[in-house]
Amino acid sequence: MKIKYNTWLFMVQGVIFFSVFTLFGQQLENGFKNPPERAKPRTWMHAMSGNISKPGLTKDLEAIKEVGIGGVLLFNVSHTIPQGNVNFNSENHQELIGHAAKECERLGLSFGVHNCDGWTSSGGPWNTPENSMKQVVWNEKIIEGGKKSNLTLEKPTVREGFYKDIAVVAYPSLFAELEDNSVKPIITSSDKTFDIKLVSDGKWDKTSVLHASEKDKNWVQFDFGKPYGVKSIYMPLTKAINGSRKSTLLISDDGVNFNEAQAFNLKRLGKREFAIDESFSEIKARYFRIIIEDNYEIMEVSLNKRQNYPNFLAKTSLFKIEDSRLKPLESDDASSIININDIIDLTHAMNSDGNLSVKLPKGNWTILRFGFTSTGAVNSPASDEGRGLEVDKMSKSALKIHYDAYVGKVVENTKNIAPSAMQYLEIDSFEVGGQNWTDGYEAIFLETYGHSLIPFLPVYAGRMVESAQATDAVLWEIRKLNSDLITENYFGEFTKLTHDDGLISYIEPYSFNAPFNELDAAKQTDIPMGEFWMHQRYQTETAVSGARIYGKKIISAESFSAQSQINWKGHPGMSKTTGDMAWILGINEFMFHRFAHQANTKVLPGMTMSQWGSHIDRTQTWWYNAGAAWFKYLARGSYLLRQGNPVSDMLVYVGEGSPNSVTSRNSFSHNIPVTINYDNINTDALLNRIEAKEGMLVLPEGTSYKLLALHNCDMLTLKTLRKLNEFSEQGIIIVGNKPNGLAGYLKSREETDAFNYLVNKIWSSKTTFSSFDWNTIFSTNNLSYDLIVSTPSKEIPYIHRKTQNEDIYFIYNQDSIAQNVHLKFSIKGKQPELWNPMTGDITRLACYQENDQGMVTDVQLKPLESVFIILKERSKDIHSIVSIKSSSESKPTFYYNKKDEIEMLVNQNGDYSVVFNDESEKTVKVNNLPENKILNSSWLLQFKAPYGYENTIVIDSLYNLTNSEIFDIKHFSGTVDYSSSFTLSEKEIKPDIKINLDLGKVSIAAKVFVNDKEVSVLWVMPYAVDITDYVKKGKNTLRIEVTNTWTNRLIGDEHYERTDGYSISDSKMPDWYINNEPMPLGKRVTFSAYPFYKKNDPLMSSGLIGPITINFSKVVINSN
Repeated sequence: MKIKYNTWLFMVQGVIFFSVFTLFGQQLENGFKNPPERAKPRTWMHAMSGNISKPGLTKDLEAIKEVGIGGVLLFNVSHTIPQGNVNFNSENHQELIGHAAKECERLGLSFGVHNCDGWTSSGGPWNTPENSMKQVVWNEKIIEGGKKSNLTLEKPTVREGFYKDIAVVAYPSLFAELEDNSVKPIITSSDKTFDIKLVSDGKWDKTSVLHASEKDKNWVQFDFGKPYGVKSIYMPLTKAINGSRKSTLLISDDGVNFNEAQAFNLKRLGKREFAIDESFSEIKARYFRIIIEDNYEIMEVSLNKRQNYPNFLAKTSLFKIEDSRLKPLESDDASSIININDIIDLTHAMNSDGNLSVKLPKGNWTILRFGFTSTGAVNSPASDEGRGLEVDKMSKSALKIHYDAYVGKVVENTKNIAPSAMQYLEIDSFEVGGQNWTDGYEAIFLETYGHSLIPFLPVYAGRMVESAQATDAVLWEIRKLNSDLITENYFGEFTKLTHDDGLISYIEPYSFNAPFNELDAAKQTDIPMGEFWMHQRYQTETAVSGARIYGKKIISAESFSAQSQINWKGHPGMSKTTGDMAWILGINEFMFHRFAHQANTKVLPGMTMSQWGSHIDRTQTWWYNAGAAWFKYLARGSYLLRQGNPVSDMLVYVGEGSPNSVTSRNSFSHNIPVTINYDNINTDALLNRIEAKEGMLVLPEGTSYKLLALHNCDMLTLKTLRKLNEFSEQGIIIVGNKPNGLAGYLKSREETDAFNYLVNKIWSSKTTFSSFDWNTIFSTNNLSYDLIVSTPSKEIPYIHRKTQNEDIYFIYNQDSIAQNVHLKFSIKGKQPELWNPMTGDITRLACYQENDQGMVTDVQLKPLESVFIILKERSKDIHSIVSIKSSSESKPTFYYNKKDEIEMLVNQNGDYSVVFNDESEKTVKVNNLPENKILNSSWLLQFKAPYGYENTIVIDSLYNLTNSEIFDIKHFSGTVDYSSSFTLSEKEIKPDIKINLDLGKVSIAAKVFVNDKEVSVLWVMPYAVDITDYVKKGKNTLRIEVTNTWTNRLIGDEHYERTDGYSISDSKMPDWYINNEPMPLGKRVTFSAYPFYKKNDPLMSSGLIGPITINFSKVVINSN
């Protein structure tokens, strides 16, 4: 009885197991063919400069829904566009946001808002200086000891009227400080209006503009009266973001003839704040001239013999340099180091007015008054009503005030009218610089590290204390604490506040100028976001690795960002490969940058986000054809790339120092090849989320890795080193250099001995490697690459995800020519399928070969084509083709039909010999394939412009419409109906013949109709489609709706004067625009808020250019 029960149970379990796999496989196919709402792309919607209207919002959102975009994230931005009539965060503004949310509820769209006005970062007029970002400031004075001194210590720099004291410390003056104190250089400049006194007062709270000269470059000159040696320059300043960021130090002995001594690059501290912060070997001269290559508002300028330690702004968290690039401090000069035992805390000797009464020992003493003030950073680009100080990123209470002031109101106003739509809040670009203090910081530091920060306060002023090594150790602690406070109290608390309101957070967890650990920030968000720019840079690694190591399924990106060169000429075909690469890098949600809200519904193409972004707007000519097709393509791929877990060969540990981000393939002495996919991991996940199991590193979600590489691990804590030892003892392969020392200031002898012991133990292991020769490491340890994808000329990248039963790979052809792509999988025993995201078609490939290492197959990819390769469990008795020889130059395609028969698709006559996996052979002769033919016929063209232009012409042959002599055709923008016909003979219409229509060159999209039936929308090369199911014997009608971009009409309109009363330099939008009225009558038919074109700019290729060919291929049943 027991045997029967077990047999029955096994059978039932087998049926359930098979059914679950079958069900999931079917769900996967259904989700791919018709992606669910959550897989659809989303878009940022930018309401520009208070130009917002209910009719415009409704029309925008209805258009978004119609083409298959899943939701919007609303921004309010004021950047060069004239102001409308809606003030940020006013009752009217909140009502309009409520209307948008309510419309999203009606339409089934998701909705959310950015957390403040502008796109960076979290600021507003409600943030008081007390709640703003803070920085350490200081003032210094040298006095003579040995007697009682009564003096007043002036407050250091005070910004935004806010200042608090930290401490007052004194120490025996350094030799160089005394030298600098004794000289009084004469300072002059190239600009007679430049305020020398203001920029040499030791503060950086006010500015003086150094105006550019038409003839000469700007300069500030120091005349020391005699040769004087200087070792450092400090010059904080503000300027426009664009322009030169170069500066040069010239020297002279006569004030006439100058030579270059040093060149500098300005460091970008904040959105519009920069600095020259350089230390160098002594340069001796009488005259020093600092050359500036642009207009600047200068706060302070100083040249000193006293040498700040290198990168003191970065080492104190006011500027971002990666920890891996911050060189350890070194000094052979004891006279430049403050003896920690000589430092005296005078804090309690100074009253609130700065009066100090003290008797110090004999000698010269330097007194430093330390305090903190606001960094002055504001959100940008914002309106006058929405602009204000950036919130303190280290204070949860300050963030709560900021949150409640705007997004709290949005949530309150929308939660009842849009309970399903209102879903998310966002923090976008962190471009507002660093912060290195907050209220109670010294107590937090003491609690964290067990020692006082007060004796080390001089490090904030560029001095070294105790030793170079001790200074570096404390600076390491400062940067680490600053990062932790920002990631937990800003990013983490923001997500908590969204959760309290039943929402989720989107965060871009990285910054080019804010020094925090990016993977720590990624941990704190529900949906991490990267960004990528059209044909430029990808900044996706932090979001991707952060999501993977913390088990987050959705990885979003600010997508297709662009500068002015894309403008209205951008279109889906131009964007495709940029998006494909984002998929390869791990992105699986597209958040478009951008969709501009069209407050006026009567103009075309309308509002822009100034010069920024890809114009993914409802007013685009291609919105409802190529746009809708592209959006579905993106949804299909994004759906697949959220299934299962990611597969990567390697983890890269980014180290414990701060700030750190993620590694690139060239971060090591040997570049990581594209054959190795890898993720980055931070200290928190390394310690708390990763385990060693059977020689693999495994995350709780099941994602596993074959080896661990170490980057920026010169300094480690004992806790982290013990974790590495644990991995080493369990056979994990570790690749990296030995750490040089124990991180942090306080180290016991026992801790140091334990550190040295563990380092020697780990790096004596056979599974630890100090060389980054990846091929050797893989071969030595019998590791196989997950997949190698190659063309005849190069290896290409890929992405791999694994479900319980399927392996999902994505590859794409980066070239504009067809490529034979060879795939070498480390997996075998599975059936490869080709899933086409353009069409939703699924093809079971029948030509592949297995060997001891895995499985190999070839895939023919058309120009710019992308495909998913899905490996599924296969039946053991199914046959496959392992090799092919043919007398034809063209390679056939093999696939299984519904009967599991192998079909061969050939497009040339010839002899085809195939070998099956059971070593049997078969030769097929194809000799009756119809010849391809070029469609040479006349065409009827009907012009349909969205601005009302209509015309009908007949042409004998296809040509680029910009060659027309008719102005309105030459400058046409919109859709042209091309109508013609072709004839097919009886021998061309057969069950085993497939017919493909190739349109040749198309600018830029085509919707194809054959015999009055819609076939497809073609939006990227090659513009070809299978029309087999649509044709008949005899005459066939062909109609092609060809759409171009707005570019040509916008250029054409530049030939006419403006009559709309609009100028981008105006402070206010015209009344007709604000009132949603049509543009005043005139010869112009277009209105673009940003002037991208001039009348003599080159036109873009336009129309159906061809040649059009009808191509035939033959299907041959080829089972053995």
